[in-house]
Amino acid sequence: LVRDNDRAYGHVFTSRVRAMGIRDRPISPESPWQNGYAERLIGILRRECLDQLVIFSEAHLRRILSAYTTYYNQARTHLALQKDACPYSKL
Repeated sequence: LVRDNDRAYGHVFTSRVRAMGIRDRPISPESPWQNGYAERLIGILRRECLDQLVIFSEAHLRRILSAYTTYYNQARTHLALQKDACPYSKL
């Protein structure tokens, strides 16, 4: 879990996240540029994946995110790569 250092994420939040087996990775203090990466990732996941689904459990969410990660990294076309999902496949 990549998150900022907001005070809303107190001891109770971090202990519950760890109890669920989720690694907590707050951004570095006084490094607001890192927050943009987390915000972009969250936005992409919500717009392209989670806003169109109903999640029934943590296990279901993990399966959905795993499948989306595979799609995003292997099958999704990337405009910066001239819509080539695997630029190294031609090597």
